[in-house]
Amino acid sequence: MDMSALEELVREPGPFATVYLDASHDTEDAAKALELRWRGLRAELEQQGADAATLDAIGTALGEPVVGKGGRAVVAAAGRLLLDEALPRPPAVDSARWSRLPHLLPLAKLLPPTVPHVVVVADRAGADLHGYGEQGEVTAEVRGRTHPLHKIRGGGWAHRRIQNTVEETAQRNAARVAEEADRLVADLGARLLVLGGEVQARAAVRRELGPRAQEVLVEVEGGSLGEGADDEAFDAAVRSVVAQHQYGEEHDVVTAFTAESGRDQGLAVQGMERVVAALREANVDALLVADRALDERTVWAGDDPAQVAVRPADLKAFGVSDIAEQPADEALASAATAIGARVVFADEVELWEGVGALLRHT
Repeated sequence: MDMSALEELVREPGPFATVYLDASHDTEDAAKALELRWRGLRAELEQQGADAATLDAIGTALGEPVVGKGGRAVVAAAGRLLLDEALPRPPAVDSARWSRLPHLLPLAKLLPPTVPHVVVVADRAGADLHGYGEQGEVTAEVRGRTHPLHKIRGGGWAHRRIQNTVEETAQRNAARVAEEADRLVADLGARLLVLGGEVQARAAVRRELGPRAQEVLVEVEGGSLGEGADDEAFDAAVRSVVAQHQYGEEHDVVTAFTAESGRDQGLAVQGMERVVAALREANVDALLVADRALDERTVWAGDDPAQVAVRPADLKAFGVSDIAEQPADEALASAATAIGARVVFADEVELWEGVGALLRHT
């Protein structure tokens, strides 16, 4: 998962209350069940020292249910809600922490894919475009000429002229759609462009796309701009494509880490001491973690979330004075977030002390 969108959150002053819970709202008694779960977690946070204003902010957020089966991840501090994410599935266990740093590591496993991408649904008259990036969703609409857009039966010179005009109109519309798609891909740094809609319109748009968009293009059957169209199957196909792309990217990280681990002075390090040193130097492209490997482990952290070390003396050597011992799962995830590194759960590789890093440079 790309954690960079949460950088502002980890730089907020703490302490933080972090809650992960089953927020499913798919039964008649769901609201009552959620209220009881939150009541228990609130009691835990109170025992840990959380203030009433911060707990009230979380309680207010949870009072607005998310329909269906799923979870919630909520972070608050100083009476303010800082994060409220609907999770596609409930966490295995509800949890609540009051700590100097937010507990963000579970998000890397629970949140849906974060691949910046653009979805285009096109017909011969235009397209609807949706872009998804670090700042959320952006939308655009292209509506070109609609007359003439339908070929007619007949023959002779007038017929051929009308047919040519129809094709020219559709192609101009496709060029406008492609131009907008190119812009969104560039603006969002999109790593995937999903193109759906009418078959002929897709072909026309594909021909007009620029090189960057062509590189990340995937076509998906379905999608319609018609009134009352049921695009559930298309939406599911898009989610599948994005998830596969995310899995592929994470697999590429693990593959690169494995290859670099076999090289002298390669771009891979592992073990707590070397990984936290790389985080402190902002030299981590991807943090690799084995599931539950950081449980019960601690490191030392300063005011800046990127200031992490296995010994307090390592931070004091850099002039850091406000140092505290922190749970490693909080500190490492916060450091990765602060420097814009990805976090990847990598249970398929054996990591020394359960943690590794793919570096940005040697």
